[in-house]
Amino acid sequence: MARPDRRVNLAVARTIPPFLLCVCVYACYIVTKPLCIDYLIRPLPKYSRGSRVGAGIAILVIFYILIVVVIITYLRLLYNITRNPGFLPRSSPPTKEQQETEPSERPQRRKRKHRRTRTAEKPDKTDIDIERGADGNADGGAIPLDITGLESFYTKDVFVCQEDGRPLYCSTCCRYKPDRAHHCREVDRCVLKMDHFCPWVGGVVSETSFKFFIQFVFYTLIFCGFSLIICATFTAEIIQDTGGANVHLAIGIGLSSLFGLFSFGMTISSLQLAMWNLSTIENLNRWSAVWTLAIRVPDRMLARLGPESRWAPTFRTITYPLPPVPLSPEAARDYQPPEKQHVFAILQTLPGENPFDLGSPFKNLQQVLGYSIIDWFLPLKQSPCADRTTGDSFYELGPVVSRLKKEAGLNPPSESQPTTQNDTERKHKRRRSSHRQSQE
Repeated sequence: MARPDRRVNLAVARTIPPFLLCVCVYACYIVTKPLCIDYLIRPLPKYSRGSRVGAGIAILVIFYILIVVVIITYLRLLYNITRNPGFLPRSSPPTKEQQETEPSERPQRRKRKHRRTRTAEKPDKTDIDIERGADGNADGGAIPLDITGLESFYTKDVFVCQEDGRPLYCSTCCRYKPDRAHHCREVDRCVLKMDHFCPWVGGVVSETSFKFFIQFVFYTLIFCGFSLIICATFTAEIIQDTGGANVHLAIGIGLSSLFGLFSFGMTISSLQLAMWNLSTIENLNRWSAVWTLAIRVPDRMLARLGPESRWAPTFRTITYPLPPVPLSPEAARDYQPPEKQHVFAILQTLPGENPFDLGSPFKNLQQVLGYSIIDWFLPLKQSPCADRTTGDSFYELGPVVSRLKKEAGLNPPSESQPTTQNDTERKHKRRRSSHRQSQE
């Protein structure tokens, strides 16, 4: 049964969009009839003012252009939220036969005193460590590991993982979660790069709709600012001429102020998050969050990770595909690993570092709004961050990941650096020899 607050949020989310459309219709009536027609174009006798047709037509043209843009961006936003919300499919829960093979009691979670990491949000249903090294075997305990759906992760070069190297796991949806996915309790589904659940737009704002959300609140801010200026200006004129105010224009001032303040705050906060390449959920603990990443070990280093190698890496590793568990002693002895193996180093960022920050606010904005001015202002294309055609990682990664690779020695060797060093040494030797010869 759904929680009461969840039912309320869903009911409000279904009610507010029709209410906002009714507000737009009433705003059109306020500006068209009481203001432009009855006061500017064909003034009523009580106003004792001359006709100002040009001002009335100009206000109508600007007003309807702005409100059409607002409605178009709002409809585009509603379409993405309802038709392409970015939900992840749910997996079927384990059957009774599978549950009987598991222990009757789940292992108790121990209270840890060390810092809480960002990837500990949804731990896997097992707390065992899979592998400690490239040549190690998985723990053959009695708890069966869920290894379905891992291929979409270990075929990439980098992905967010748990401390043992497996991807984040959602126990409600019974599946592994891609990077930056979050489980939304209102819709009871995991959402790709979920930002927040917004009743004002009727659902979840995610990677597929965050761009259109920014465009909607931005154009709403401009529209409300224009409406507030014209309603306040001509209300002041009416009060000066007649000593009283028009009720509809006064309501227009209130609505413009209310929605203007809301859209101003949402525009500033959304643009700020886009420039940091963060979602609202990620921003809650962005100063203390520690991301655990699985970074592919290059093939040139695999030989150094063997049991006969004297080189000891400074990081833990995990090898995919994982062996099926539990394995009997006979099956473990006869198990042959697949020919193609994927070895990943398990590395952690420093507190407050964002691996998805591209190092430039402009580049981060491009990941959300697009690469051209047309994409920034017209609600046509999806955000580049929602593109899944690249296979290196789920999202584009920034300098933090490059630094982690360099510190762990996972970067390819630079051919120019040794040559440059040798040339520098040769130049110093030549200078020393020439200096000695000149002294002699």
